[in-house]
Amino acid sequence: MRASVLTGIFACVLIFGAQTAKTSAQTPEVLTNSEQTSVIELLSVETETVLEVIDEIVLDETSQPANSQETKQVSYAIEEGDNLSKIAAKYETTWQRLFFKNTQLEDPNILEVGAELIIPAKDEELVERELPEVIIEPVPIATNNSSVVASQLTVERGSSSGNGYVAGYCTWYVKNKRPDLPNNLGNAATWVSRAAAQGLPTGSTPAVGAVGQRGNHVVYVESVNADGTVTISEMNHKGLYVMTVRTLPASYFSYIY
Repeated sequence: MRASVLTGIFACVLIFGAQTAKTSAQTPEVLTNSEQTSVIELLSVETETVLEVIDEIVLDETSQPANSQETKQVSYAIEEGDNLSKIAAKYETTWQRLFFKNTQLEDPNILEVGAELIIPAKDEELVERELPEVIIEPVPIATNNSSVVASQLTVERGSSSGNGYVAGYCTWYVKNKRPDLPNNLGNAATWVSRAAAQGLPTGSTPAVGAVGQRGNHVVYVESVNADGTVTISEMNHKGLYVMTVRTLPASYFSYIY
């Protein structure tokens, strides 16, 4: 649009100049010195007017913000059974960034169904917030020889009656590590949801002695590390009855406390 306007203005100047020059060439004897001066002055005025118009267009153009598509804000409505780790995995971010972004959350483990979370952009700089203190108490775990403190979790819950899971699998191993948990949590993929349905505490904050679930696999949290990772022990990651220890990002898991 602006380019066509400028083109038209320049064309008018050229045509006007050409016609004036043509008139002067055809009838040089008719124009007196004063008339020639008038023509030159008129042409000068027209040129100055054109330049003023061009200046105004350029000024208007530079004063306008560059056309850029604003980053659309992505929001998510919390559903039943959601936790920050689950939502973070869906949007390829971390539960910490979700917590830092959504300052209305006082506790990353407490989500209101139907409330909206704002998903932070991947390159967005966020102000870190202090996580609420997780109150944990030692739980005595019975062994063959004596009663020892094997984990740091909230006291008594679930059933400690034997191990009803299939031997050699991840669920069997974790049940042995946490005999206080019930035998009705099903396959690994349903552990967190079924635990929550029975009133067991669950969340996205790691804790020593917690059960971590990711997909159809459960693990036992041996330690929580300062770099945002957890060291876990597990079984059947590499084969039946094969116990392994790995260090992974804490955000990989949802937890049962």
